[in-house]
Order: sequence, then C-alpha cells, then structure tokens
Amino acid sequence: MVAAVASRLPFLGHAASPDEGGFLVVGAQWHGAGGSLYGRYWVDRPPLLITIFRAASALGGLTALRLIGCVAAALVVLGVSRAAGMIGGRVAAQWAALTAAGLSISPLLGGYEVNGELLAAPFVLGGVICVLAALRAVRHHEAVAWSAAAGSLAMSAMLIKQNLADAAIFGFVALVLAVSRGELHRQRFWAMAAGAVGGASAVVVLLALWTVAHGTSLVGVFDAMYPFRIHAAAVQAAGGSAHSSVRLHLLVIAVAASGLGFLLLALLHHVVTRRRHDTSFLALVAMTLFAVISVLLGGNYWHHYLVELAAPLSIAAGVLVSRHGFAARKVVAYVLVAGSVAWGVSLARPQGTDARSVGQAVAASSTPNDTIVNAWGNADLTFASGLASPYAQLWSLPVKTIDPQLTQLDAVLRGPEPPTWFVIRKHVHSWGLDTAQTGLILDHDYHRVARLCGHTIFLRNGVDRPTPRIIGDCRGATTPLVTMKDLVP
Repeated sequence: MVAAVASRLPFLGHAASPDEGGFLVVGAQWHGAGGSLYGRYWVDRPPLLITIFRAASALGGLTALRLIGCVAAALVVLGVSRAAGMIGGRVAAQWAALTAAGLSISPLLGGYEVNGELLAAPFVLGGVICVLAALRAVRHHEAVAWSAAAGSLAMSAMLIKQNLADAAIFGFVALVLAVSRGELHRQRFWAMAAGAVGGASAVVVLLALWTVAHGTSLVGVFDAMYPFRIHAAAVQAAGGSAHSSVRLHLLVIAVAASGLGFLLLALLHHVVTRRRHDTSFLALVAMTLFAVISVLLGGNYWHHYLVELAAPLSIAAGVLVSRHGFAARKVVAYVLVAGSVAWGVSLARPQGTDARSVGQAVAASSTPNDTIVNAWGNADLTFASGLASPYAQLWSLPVKTIDPQLTQLDAVLRGPEPPTWFVIRKHVHSWGLDTAQTGLILDHDYHRVARLCGHTIFLRNGVDRPTPRIIGDCRGATTPLVTMKDLVP
C-alpha cells in the first residue's frame, strides 16, 4: 500500500490529463442551473464522479485530486488483499496485495492520472467484500445488512463510472450459485437480494436529491449515462475512426507488457484444468469476464480502461498463488518487474503537455473576464487557461454525437457573449465535422494571432490582447513572456 501511494507522489505536479482537466472545470462550477447538464457544461458521466471533482476543486484543484487518487490507490491494495484473503486465505491476501501494487504503479494502466475507474475501484472492492461477508454471515439479519452494504457500494461505483457494474455482477453470480448449489436457503436468498436492492436504492435516492438540488435534470443524467453512449458508439462505428483502431492495438500491447495478459491466461488455465470451483471463485471469474467485455466495449480504448481489470485479476493472482504455488508466483513477479520498470521510465518524461503550455500562454495574455472555446476536445487546455467556456461541449465525442453540424457552436460564436479566444489543434476543417459555417464565422469575426505547439489561436476582432507566447519546450518549461501582472496598470 505504501509503495502504491509513494509511486504516485513524484507525479503530483504533472500536467492534467484531458479528463482530469475537463472534470475539474465542470465540477468547479456545478452549483446550480447554468443552461446545460452540469451547470454550463455537458458531460456523459454520472453525478457522483462530478461531485468528487467538485470536492477536489474546492480543496485546491489538481493537486488535491491527485492526493485523492493516492487514497484510492491505497484502498485498492487493501481491498484486493481483503477480498483475496476471504477467498483463498492469508497467502492469497499477501500475493494479491503485491499484484495490485505492481499494477497500480504501472503507467501502462493510466499511471498517475485520476480517472473514473480508479475512483470507483474502492467501491467495487468494498461491494465484493460485503458480498463475501454476507454469504458467510451466521445470523439472518447480519446477512441482510451486509447485502445492503454491498448494494449501496455497487451502486456508488456505477454512479462514478456507469459501466462499472463489476461488484453487482459478482454479487448476482455468487448469490445465484450459492442458492442453486444448496449453500444458501431460498428464504435468506430473497432477503439478501431485497437488502441489496434496498441499499442500492437508498444511494440512488440520496444522489438524486443532491443532483436535483444542483439544478441538474435526472432524465438528462440518465440520457447522458446510457442512451448517449449507445448513440456515440454508433457514430464512432459509422466514422470508422483510425484513431480508435490505433488505440486498440496500443491497448493490446499494454495488456501484454503490464502482465495483465499473463494473469488472464493463468486464470483461464486454472478454470479449464480444474473441474470443481467454489462459489466465490466462479463469481470472481464472472466479474473478470465482465471487466474484459466492459473494456472492449468502451470504444475509445484508453489505457485507464484497464484499471477495471486490475482489481479482479489481482484477487485472482493471490488465489492462484495459494493454490498453484510457484507457477503463479512467476506471473506476479513479472507484473512487479514490469510495473517498476515502466514507472522508472516514466519518471524521465517531461511533466508538461502541449495543452498546458498553450493554455497557460493564453491565460497570461488574458483578462479575468475573457472566455475561451477549445475545439475539438482537449479539455485540459481549457483547464490550464483558467477561463470559462461559453460552449457546453468540452470533449470531442459529444461534439461529434450531439453537435455534428456545429449549430450549437455557431450559435455561441454569433451570440451576445462570444468567446474572446478560439483555439484549434491542427485546423478548423478537421475531425470530419461540418465546419463550413464555423469557418466563415471565424474568418469574419476572428483573426489568427499565434501558432503554438501545434495549436492555432484566434482572437475576436476588436479585442486587444498581448500575443500569447511560450518560452521553452512545449512539454517542459511553460513560462510565458507576458504575465497577468503586465496587464494590470
């Protein structure tokens, strides 16, 4: 646990990822109605995730978020150890903790970034532990209470990242197998099921009240969490994105290099070669299978998707070591070595990004009331600028899915409060969007002022601002030539 936390500390100052920056922007202003789903912005994520980022923003922003990530990493190691110990004993607990630590420090699984998968993982593991406790409870009321706790934790995980139903899958399979094998009386089964549903419902009601109090529509949240994702998947499939294909190949490489692939093969070999498996282990297998499907159906194939696989495979690694000994230990050893080597290599990488450099350069040339639109995506640039965006879409996928003709964007550019700055990576006519009208508006109402780190920066006509500039490398030193102090008389 200490190693998992300590390995993240050197990266506290690294630039925000697009999701980290974007969610911090959304969370910081989510306190009332603002014309979109979460205040002024729209994002396809559940409200509990935005609540966590809102808290991180109130506590200090990116550094606070990264410290919350450290706590989550510690809870993952402890949760994995506890769950493995309940299934396979003390040896399983020890080796599962080692595996979780090796995977948590690996940049191949997202590294230092704090994302929905990492924040939801402690809730997933808590749900698994409560299910196991419920199955082993002697008294009826204890079993129901543990089931209610499992339901509340499983639902909390889904309200952080909507596809992380891992704990729910584990609990469902474990209960069904237990009652079908005669390990659980039917009366207790229905009572435990009712307890789980009750616990989940309580969390939904509480978060619904919190969400409505912040001016967010529950119907809108549901639409963003599920119907939008289905629509977005269809848009991606129709577009045949080459970027997704490349990321899928890189994801497969990460699975192999990190050791996740070897853990999967070891688990598959154990399932195939052993005729009899206990209920909790089969539930773990079902949970792992669900995680694999969930990662593949993600569509974008980002590396942090693999965090969902880390928990069940770490538990499985511990159980396999307790049952197979030397062979499984070699797999765990590889995971530890691979994670440590990849972590060491990542230390040499620069802390900055193009987006942070450009965002900070724009910030240094801005006044406090300036606004910015960054097209298409790269919400970390908007975060680095410190400026609000009058356009509700901060990510590229919602733009392609919700505003493919850019009618919303054009309305903002022509509206009563158009953005001061317009930043685009590459050129306006990219991403396969209908940009004809947007290009005409930019030609008429904006002028190009700089080209920095692959980004073109436009300034609205009639507005006088210093030209944004950067000293140093785009991914290293980002001290701008002009500071906010230079703008103060």
